[in-house]
Amino acid sequence: MASKQELVLMALAVKQGILNKDQVQTCMDLQAVLEQNGQSLPLVQIALKKKFLTQEQVDALSGKSAPTVDVPQDDKVLLEQARRIPIFDVHEEIGQGGMASVFLATDKESGQQCALKVLFPKHTSNPVFVERFLREGRLLKEFECENIAKGYRFGVVGKGSPIPLYFMSMEYIEGQSIQDLLDNEGMFPETKAIYVITEAARGLAYMQEHGYVHRDVKPDNIMWNNDGRVMLVDLGFSTPIRADLKGQYLDETCGTVQYISPEQAKGQADLDIRADIYSLGATLYHMVMGKLPFGGNDSMEIMAKQVMENLDAAMLKGGKISMHMHYFIEKMMAKDRDIRYQSAREIVDDIGEVLSGAADLQYNPAEDPSNPFSLLGKPVPISSARMAKVPGVSGRMAPSPNTSVRMRPTGESVRQAPPITKGNTTSIRKPIPQSGSVRMPAPQGSPTPPPDAQKKPGSNTSQIAKPALKPGASVRLPQSPGKPAPTQIRLPEKRKPT
Repeated sequence: MASKQELVLMALAVKQGILNKDQVQTCMDLQAVLEQNGQSLPLVQIALKKKFLTQEQVDALSGKSAPTVDVPQDDKVLLEQARRIPIFDVHEEIGQGGMASVFLATDKESGQQCALKVLFPKHTSNPVFVERFLREGRLLKEFECENIAKGYRFGVVGKGSPIPLYFMSMEYIEGQSIQDLLDNEGMFPETKAIYVITEAARGLAYMQEHGYVHRDVKPDNIMWNNDGRVMLVDLGFSTPIRADLKGQYLDETCGTVQYISPEQAKGQADLDIRADIYSLGATLYHMVMGKLPFGGNDSMEIMAKQVMENLDAAMLKGGKISMHMHYFIEKMMAKDRDIRYQSAREIVDDIGEVLSGAADLQYNPAEDPSNPFSLLGKPVPISSARMAKVPGVSGRMAPSPNTSVRMRPTGESVRQAPPITKGNTTSIRKPIPQSGSVRMPAPQGSPTPPPDAQKKPGSNTSQIAKPALKPGASVRLPQSPGKPAPTQIRLPEKRKPT
């Protein structure tokens, strides 16, 4: 069995682009065969004999210092220091992050309550940290998305002094992080986990549409406001999506090792939304399994597992989670980013489509205590928990009538005020078909694609099969106008050969 030192060396080789995952796996398979025959040979020696590595490359890897994860050590900004920022009344400290202290404050000009974030003094002399901090302030101020904390002001006080104060003010979120909820309440029911993931995916979709990748999605950076909004915070590692950097590598690995994607662990420079999707999948795993996908004694060991080890299939298939949840996790955390969801919008659409399909098969949530099909957080009849497809958008989901779109962390639904209508207007709601997607007619004159048209690059290229219909499941046939309701038919049970 490969030692920790061997795995770290192999991870470094993969990170530098010297080896690929298949070559490492070949070496590990050969090592296992040798051990079965009573022989022992280090992975490096096997790689040399297979001519995957040269001696010069091995010497360089052995002498190279391990890359460190760019997460600064703790520090502190004192309350008295924060009160030097003249445009705010600073009341109290409310938290500590990886790079800054956070205070509850009031903007003197607007009278608005806000969260004031102040960069640790030890980072003010580092231009990289300063640039990241100011970029986060600029992005939060520019972005207008209910699933991303809103920023108000950012700047610096005392620039040129020994200890300048870099600050940003943002929306004060009255709630807890997902990590806090995990620490206090344990793993999530699937219904709550699905709600959090789809709402966070909406925030990531907004960032993707504006050309940015978050790079540090994790439970600590997802807040659940008491008004029901799930919000992304801490955009300090956010960076523009750069497809033109394909084949290039960074000198540092940004993010949190327990959640970073394989391409982040390797240091690839051309990160895109699929890296965030992997991290969101790792977050989903943590929420419903109550543990991290990969553990280890140090950051390098965990990063090596992110690159080379698959998820524990026995754990996922052990009955702890539903088959739908298993599918979502495997899809989001695929090692090959081309197999993952290709956009954050696709996550929302596919989850809605899969769960709606289960509802159309008359799935009874009362028979499954871990059902993920209701946003209400409590047992309800399937008719009121049904998700309805939005006309014109195949797969896009919206809540059915009288069902709130938001959920509080307690599981209570948040009722939204009905829209105000003026005059003698009437809202007419088109009937929703009982089965199938609603498709808008194609514009006149538009060409009809051939039936064997291939998928475009970037579409859902997953090799992971969605949950199939089980024998014995009830199937509802579509109802034609003017005809009586159809009877239900039951698929024949599988029979063992006699």
